[in-house]
Amino acid sequence: MDKAKRSTSDNRQRLLYPATVSLALWLSACGGGDDSGNSTTPQATEDWQRDILLTSLTIDLDAMQGSADILLAGSTTSSGASFEAGDLIIAQVTANGRQLNYRNENGSLHIGVPPSSAEVTLSIDYSLNLQSNFNGLLDGGMSFTWPYYCGNLFPCNSEPAEGSGYELQINGAPTDSEAIYPASVISDAPAYMLAWSVGDYTFSNLGTTAAGTEVGVYYPADLQQQALDGSRYLRDAFDWYEQTYGPYPFGQAVASVSVDWGPGQFGGMEHHPFWHIASSSISDPWVHVHEAAHGWFGNGVRIACWEDFVLSEGLASYLTARAVSAIAGEASGEQVWASYAARLAQLQQSSGNKIAWPAGCQQIDILQDGLFGTAPYMKGAFFFRHLEFSLGVDLLDQILREFFLANVGTAASMDELLRRVEQSSDYDPEDCAIAWLRSETLPNGANCAYQ
Repeated sequence: MDKAKRSTSDNRQRLLYPATVSLALWLSACGGGDDSGNSTTPQATEDWQRDILLTSLTIDLDAMQGSADILLAGSTTSSGASFEAGDLIIAQVTANGRQLNYRNENGSLHIGVPPSSAEVTLSIDYSLNLQSNFNGLLDGGMSFTWPYYCGNLFPCNSEPAEGSGYELQINGAPTDSEAIYPASVISDAPAYMLAWSVGDYTFSNLGTTAAGTEVGVYYPADLQQQALDGSRYLRDAFDWYEQTYGPYPFGQAVASVSVDWGPGQFGGMEHHPFWHIASSSISDPWVHVHEAAHGWFGNGVRIACWEDFVLSEGLASYLTARAVSAIAGEASGEQVWASYAARLAQLQQSSGNKIAWPAGCQQIDILQDGLFGTAPYMKGAFFFRHLEFSLGVDLLDQILREFFLANVGTAASMDELLRRVEQSSDYDPEDCAIAWLRSETLPNGANCAYQ
């Protein structure tokens, strides 16, 4: 059903800027819009609160062009819609064949939208550019937009709480290559989740879960053994996630996809249902299991604010250890925890950020302020292990399952999870959450212990 879309073509092997980019960039810098030329529709108006229901994209990698059909919920009070647009070069914006006024400046696209209670589809044609710093379309054809670079690929809202369904078609893949991507994302997801990879891939089917989800792995031929070694637990871990926390929300086919991010790059990125894993990490089973966990937390339940990053990465790290223990045995699970303990000790001896859960909402830059680092992963994992120790593993799993089922397809905060823990048990986790997640030091004493 929801197989990875695989497109091929006989185009050039290396993606290059189209010859018209220089002129188009100059035009875009001069405004790139039609804000004064259509008096029968509203002038370009800023409104970042419009609800995006579905984003349907067609990207031509050879022509370096895209088209986005963005379905918005109706509004009788708003006459605008705003999107992040990075360095996109907007050609036109229409709705029902009617030209709309727009203003494309400083990385933002503002569109005049006639007020209506009915849903409206905005059709946006544009050109896009290659990026060089993991912030959009990379040389070779793959995409990378986490955390807030989706605007370099398509008009979007990168706030993690914003969710949309997606449809995607990739054309113009380089010669002898194919594009791996989901044709559709059927549950609302954050913009950074949508992605594709381009390469000469081999696919191995790893089996089907009890719920009917087909699990596989994509890799270049020369990495076959590494990919199969790394994905050896993936089918069973995915089955364990489904059985323990609830139905997977993003279709019936999933896979790890090997990507070449360049020298020194490692780890993975949660682009469900076909998440990316650096070629240097494709042999690491823990990375496969970790990225799979985001189908439930981080993507399935997306975070309300970047400050809630620990709800994504801390919980995924905890679930990785749990899944490895369940599938490969307790000794293997303890190896995961030993590696976590070493990383946590290294963090505490470093000058890096040690706060895993900052106060506030959308008050930080996750990259510039250092939240993207070891703290939310490792301090978060040990905090959830503390909850397991305090509540018992069965009750914690029940709470996490109920939290997932209640919030799948929506955004939730760490505060909401802690309230559910308190409501579902006789334990108030607030003090230990502060001790583990909002303190630079580690908890001292038995109250917040994890074993």
